[in-house]
Amino acid sequence: MSADSREASALDGFWDRAYRDGDHLEHWEPDRPSEELAALVALGVVARRETVVDVGCGAGTEALYLAALGLTVIGVDSSEVALGIAAARGREAELDVEWRHGSALALPVSDGEARLIIDRGCFHVIDREARGRYAAEVLRVLTPGGSLLLRGAREDDDEEGVVGFDGEELDALFGPLGFRRGPLVPTALVARSGNLASWLVLLAAPGR
Repeated sequence: MSADSREASALDGFWDRAYRDGDHLEHWEPDRPSEELAALVALGVVARRETVVDVGCGAGTEALYLAALGLTVIGVDSSEVALGIAAARGREAELDVEWRHGSALALPVSDGEARLIIDRGCFHVIDREARGRYAAEVLRVLTPGGSLLLRGAREDDDEEGVVGFDGEELDALFGPLGFRRGPLVPTALVARSGNLASWLVLLAAPGR
């Protein structure tokens, strides 16, 4: 096993333990869908019969919300425990989401399958050195002109285990791939343990 594979396996084990122990409820699991996600749907950024991919879907709060609106939803997470929780929630709510185990750096999604990708806090736990692979995967998976709704930390926070980002970094990663970036809007990712100062930004993939 390579050093990268060992590191990925250890990280997956961390997330599995966190979901098994219920840490997600305290530190990052939202208790309701975000207002910005509701606004995107209301504005018609994604429509019924189009596919949304929730990267780092966790226990499925936002994926299930979108499924309840009639959208086709794929939830991707590296934690099989998280996906098990999400699937149980989906069965209880009688909502259909396709849960897929995989990495944000190698998404188990076909080329051009998604009209919208949503990311609430996945990007900011990826090391800066690997973020180019993330951007390339987003481009591969989106339809031409599709969108990425990205929400993540403004600054590094060792205690929370996050690596912040700014507009300059996003432009360096996504600009050469042809993405158009909207403004970075200051917001907060809300959890029971406190609020994490974050950015909200919409990136549009190149069209045909």
